[in-house]
Formats: sequence, C-alpha cells, structure tokens
Amino acid sequence: MTRTPVPGPVVSRRWRWALLAVLGFVIVPLVYAVAVLTPLGQRAEDAALGGVRESDLFGSDTALNVISVPVILLLVVVMVAVAFARRRLAVGLGAGVVVLASAATSTLVKHIAVRPEIAQSTTPNSFPSGHATIALAALFAVLMVSPRRFRPLVTLVGAAYAVFVANQTVVYGWHRVSDIVGASAIALFWVALVRAVGPRVDRGERGDRDAPRRARQGVSLVLLVATGLALVVGVVALVVGVSGAAHDHAAILVAGRLASSVSILAVVGAVWFADGSHPASAAGLGHPASAAGRGHPASAAGRERPSS
Repeated sequence: MTRTPVPGPVVSRRWRWALLAVLGFVIVPLVYAVAVLTPLGQRAEDAALGGVRESDLFGSDTALNVISVPVILLLVVVMVAVAFARRRLAVGLGAGVVVLASAATSTLVKHIAVRPEIAQSTTPNSFPSGHATIALAALFAVLMVSPRRFRPLVTLVGAAYAVFVANQTVVYGWHRVSDIVGASAIALFWVALVRAVGPRVDRGERGDRDAPRRARQGVSLVLLVATGLALVVGVVALVVGVSGAAHDHAAILVAGRLASSVSILAVVGAVWFADGSHPASAAGLGHPASAAGRGHPASAAGRERPSS
C-alpha cells in the first residue's frame, strides 16, 4: 500500500516571509522620502526633538551602551553554538546573517543617506537607528535558534528591551521617529528574507514542542493590546501637542516615543504571527503527530498495516 504524503505549509509560509521582506524593503525608502526629504517631515520630527531636555541631550545608559561590536559578535557566536548543539547549524548561520546583515545595512544606509537643510533644519542625518536595528535583529535571530517552547518568553523579553532601547534613543535626542521606523523595517527585511530563502527553522522534531497554548495566546494578546494602547495614547499626545497656540514640544516628544514603540511592536507582532507561534497557526506546522491527531486521511492511511 502506498502512503500519500501529507502536504506541508512550507511553501505558503515561505511566501508569507517573502511578502514581509518586500514590505520591509519598501518601507525604508518610503519613510526616508517622507520624513527626511520633505519640509513637513523635517518640521514634524524636529518638533519632537524640541521636547528633549538639555540635561538629557545625547545622554546614555546601560541599555544603549550594551549594544556594541564586541557584544554583537559574541551574540552571533553564542547563537551559532546553540544551533550547533541542537544540530541546526544552518539555522544558526542564518541567524548570524540576520544580525550582521541588519547591522551592516543600517550602517550603510546611514552613510549614504543625506539630510538636506530644508525647513530651517541643520541637524545631521541620523536615519536609521543602529541601536534599534540591532535590538530587533538580535531578538529575531535568537527566536530562530530557540526551541519553540521558549519563544513566548524570548519574544516578550526581547520586545520589551527593543522598545526600551528605541525610547531611550528618542528621549536622549539620538534619533527621530523615522530612524526607529527605518530600523524596524531593516530588521524585518533581513529576518523575513532569511526565513523565506534560508533553511527551514522548524522541522517538527521530537522534543521541539510548542509552548502551552495559554502562553502563546498571552503573547499574542500582549502584543496586540500594547500596540493598540501605544497608538491611541500617542495620537492623544500628538493632538495635545499641536492643539495650542504654541506647540507643546514635551507632548510631541511623548507622541514620538509612542510612535517608536508602535513601530517596534508592530514588527515584532508581524514576525510572531508569521512564525506560526500563535495558537491559530499551530495546526499548520506540518507536524506528523498533529496531522494524525486531527484524523488526516493520509496519516490514518499511514497507520494502517499494508495488506500482504
């Protein structure tokens, strides 16, 4: 008796990642053109910079200082080592590509992008944020090499750190909102590209079980609610900032911080749902056991003893 192979979701999931890669690729030049190359965009972002306190200008803290070249290289080595221990060396190398390519792309764009002196703006170009790029790329790379049961925790911790880093760069006047959006798009592009054309991250191996359903539902809910709240409060802060006779730069800065948070959370959410860790996607992982549990005809046939 010939067994009929169960069609897996590999192709559809790779197309999903490919679409996210295209989205990230398009967002970078689009945001740069609107926020950096137009007088309106420059005035809007400079209004937020006006809310930075002089005592905080170009300050720093531990969260920002952690991101450095030695730390990036150490992270890549650790990820490759973890992947090698899990017999997934190709995935570890792919994760390394996500981090290194994202960092290199952010640095390259910052060097070739120019910020024309329009709208009375003479501040130098800061597009995109290298710190935000690395924080997100590191999260996405660690997710690639982590067992599925640990990904909810990794996602929440990594997203919180990335949001904190993005906020700090805005609070200290290092970066504008468009810098964070551009950084998010760069990290999204590289993780999506590697997931679309690189080695398959999840093979349904025994022992790589999913996290409890409630944990996965909790992460999905947290990401959705946090993104929505940040968006609503950010819009309110922006309205307060521009509604008076004189702009309230402090309120506009709050709106900018929340817009940066929305950018980070939206990208993390996109990767979370595309990864299939959300409970609604768990059925599409292509695990033979899950197919058997659903009574798939092919899996049932595979359990039948062939007639002699």
